[in-house]
Amino acid sequence: MLKLLEIELELPPNEKINSSMGSVMHGALMEMLPPNFARQLHEENLRPFSQCIFFDREKNQSVWRIGTLNFETYEKIILPLLERKNIFIKQKGYKINLRDRKFLLDTNYEKLADEIFPTSEIPLRADFKLLTPTSFKRDGGYLIFPESFLIIQSLLQRWNIFSTKMKIEENNLAEKLSAFCKISRYNLHSQKFSLEGRNIVGFSGRLSISFVGNEMVNKIFGLLAKFAPFAGIGIKTALGMGAVSSEIFFKSR
Repeated sequence: MLKLLEIELELPPNEKINSSMGSVMHGALMEMLPPNFARQLHEENLRPFSQCIFFDREKNQSVWRIGTLNFETYEKIILPLLERKNIFIKQKGYKINLRDRKFLLDTNYEKLADEIFPTSEIPLRADFKLLTPTSFKRDGGYLIFPESFLIIQSLLQRWNIFSTKMKIEENNLAEKLSAFCKISRYNLHSQKFSLEGRNIVGFSGRLSISFVGNEMVNKIFGLLAKFAPFAGIGIKTALGMGAVSSEIFFKSR
């Protein structure tokens, strides 16, 4: 089950949000979960949800997005949030009111694949809008510029862990796939994400990835691009980093 929920937020007077508050919202989420489930999530390397907080300039509204990657997380996180009127932020000492709620995306792994594989349209490019700071970790440091291999690897890992019926597996698949795509355009800037007293420098903005493989390879790219808004990209997606929206461009066979 794949769900992407957006909740409009009402903060106390004179309070403002920033993307780093995603880690604070994560803490509030953990407080409202059943203790056994919260403990289970803390023990997992890749968590079955992503979440972020940001200011939507088009709506002139602070929003909270939560994407779930399996039914249990939907049941334990999304369903309670549909009923709650507010959420207490312990680190800040105040409540945030939860206002209008809307599912931006609502599907499952099989339906997502059916939107790509049986059709005569072939994905040629995906445009990503990076809503919160995004980064990858390598050799003990954080990367401040995207690499197509790391984006593909991040999405493949999450897909194969949480999709129970349909896997996309092959030895060194992310490396093989990355040979057939390239970052073709970008408009990015560096941005800090504060976490537990330290700053992680990542990147935000927009980028396009063009697909130059055969039909099947390009359709795998298209599938991963459709999956990205639920899973996020890169590190610490459960804490508010790596949130994306995506748009795919096709050609007919």
